[in-house]
Amino acid sequence: MNYKKTILAIVTALSATICLTGCFTIDTADVHTTGEEHVCVGNRGWYLFHFIPLACGNASEDPLMPWVFFRNDVTMDKIQHRFMSYANFYGKKTRDMSYYTQESVLFEIPGTDFPIPIPYILTYREVQLSGVLK
Repeated sequence: MNYKKTILAIVTALSATICLTGCFTIDTADVHTTGEEHVCVGNRGWYLFHFIPLACGNASEDPLMPWVFFRNDVTMDKIQHRFMSYANFYGKKTRDMSYYTQESVLFEIPGTDFPIPIPYILTYREVQLSGVLK
């Protein structure tokens, strides 16, 4: 019976890790009338005391895992590098670039709007860069 509890604990820990880690995304949409492509590159992650990275999306060119631990990949430099790499790979020029950043210092229970008042212990950070390729 003890092995069932161990397996359940491992599955729960892995599920929580996957749900609470960050995410790196490249979203694209074609505009068929103009031949342009809208690209949005984003990354998000969790930090301890607002400065120590815990987990975030892996912004590497060839990631082995979709997330990384204890490495800060939620920066505008890394997002812009991936955006420009995408544009260069397809041989397109960029224009109309804009960015979005968000930092949240209150932890919210997923699925609710109820914040837990533990400011600056756990911080959520998100960076997005979008632009048009032609």
